[in-house]
Amino acid sequence: MATPVLYRVIYGTLTPESWQNGSLRVRPALLPFYCRYHVKDVDYPGIVPEAGKSVHGTCVEGLTRMDIWRLDTFEGTQYTRKIVRVKILDKNGKETGEEKEAATYEWTAGRDSLEDEEWNFQHFVKEKLSAWADDVEEYEEVDGLGGRCWEDGFQDDRAGNTGDNATASTSTA
Repeated sequence: MATPVLYRVIYGTLTPESWQNGSLRVRPALLPFYCRYHVKDVDYPGIVPEAGKSVHGTCVEGLTRMDIWRLDTFEGTQYTRKIVRVKILDKNGKETGEEKEAATYEWTAGRDSLEDEEWNFQHFVKEKLSAWADDVEEYEEVDGLGGRCWEDGFQDDRAGNTGDNATASTSTA
């Protein structure tokens, strides 16, 4: 997931305050045995298990239960959150040797909804990101949940969370 889209989903803004995103750690990651395909007639991809392939994405650590709920809502019913293992990459894209258990959003709306070509993240950033990093209807459901803040009525204290709530956000815009 492009960082501006992640921020838009969990914070309700493209430019969160430092107190909002200070708890997040976003690192490049590789999801082995999956491939990311372009979903027909839309801007976003779907990832599906596929031997011999891998998906470059991000590993986001420090997400709260409310953040994950917002991400689940944003991803909708076309995806299912799955627990996977990702390989952490350095800023040059080389494997660090560190692996993490994470969650990703696997496409479950049918292979016939995917194009044969792999989805190109660089093309998305260059041609489509500006439209996704705005107040578009894609965010209506998550906007109704409120941005990540202390006043939203949700106890965002990480109490009851286990582990570090890492998620590999590799599947959508």
